[in-house]
Amino acid sequence: MTRTGGTGGAGPATAHDPAALVALMQRLKDDSGLTYRQLEQRAAERGEVLARSTLADVLGRKSLPRAEVLGAFLRACGRPEDEVGEWLAARRRIEEGPAAPPARTAPAPVGRRRLLAGAALLGVVLLAVGAALLAGDGGAEPGPPLPTGEVRIRPLAAPGLCLTDGRVLRAHAYRTVAVVRPCAQAVPPHTRLTAAGGGRHLVQWSHPVEGTGCLVLLRAPGLAGLLEPQNDCSAGGPAQRFRIEPVEGRTDGGRPAYRLRLTDGDRCVGLSGRAAGATAVGVPCRTGADDQTFAIGPG
Repeated sequence: MTRTGGTGGAGPATAHDPAALVALMQRLKDDSGLTYRQLEQRAAERGEVLARSTLADVLGRKSLPRAEVLGAFLRACGRPEDEVGEWLAARRRIEEGPAAPPARTAPAPVGRRRLLAGAALLGVVLLAVGAALLAGDGGAEPGPPLPTGEVRIRPLAAPGLCLTDGRVLRAHAYRTVAVVRPCAQAVPPHTRLTAAGGGRHLVQWSHPVEGTGCLVLLRAPGLAGLLEPQNDCSAGGPAQRFRIEPVEGRTDGGRPAYRLRLTDGDRCVGLSGRAAGATAVGVPCRTGADDQTFAIGPG
């Protein structure tokens, strides 16, 4: 069953992209007659966090909102739980995207197949050479291969802790940012390193409820230096891309240790402390610093 829910007769099932879903959220807010402050207060009364600055940012963009923000917003608007479930299902559908049908192409004429095969082989060789040059980053020796699949990122300064998400109070609101906690409590979210081209990677988190996000360096007053998971992993700006560099002479039980260098200036991921709950921060890179050196291994 699809509800109209104060969105002018259009339920969440009619939204087929992030912009359409956000437009329905905006219409629902307008119909509710509630201000950002009132929505924030209503959410707080339910024990949920819905910072008005966060909501204003969500409604002012065309990217998919985090699932926790969407749910808190709907409940603050007074929508029942079954309708909240419909909106979250629509969000998951948009995030997963439509399944693309396999492309069908006409077979090449027999006389051209050998030429095409030769051209394809030459293309593979050229791509391999180009990739080797890019990986070398201007002639530098390539580092050891990075782990693939799900990983855990552990600071050498606190080997019992892992990088994960946590809630912190900053600028009069709670934010979800990167922190370190005991590794047994660090999943979900699940962490992956996703290639972003040019030897750079995204640090991607996926959560069964909150969806997928990639770490981004924040710059706003009161938040500067923190790393926040944001849903738009396609943005790929310098504040979201990391160069995973092996640290010479540092190992984790014989395995290489790494520095996570942001491509937004000379900044590396470090820690605000060595105890559980310490935030991950973007700070000036320091050679050999334990709090900027991480083990990266299978989850």
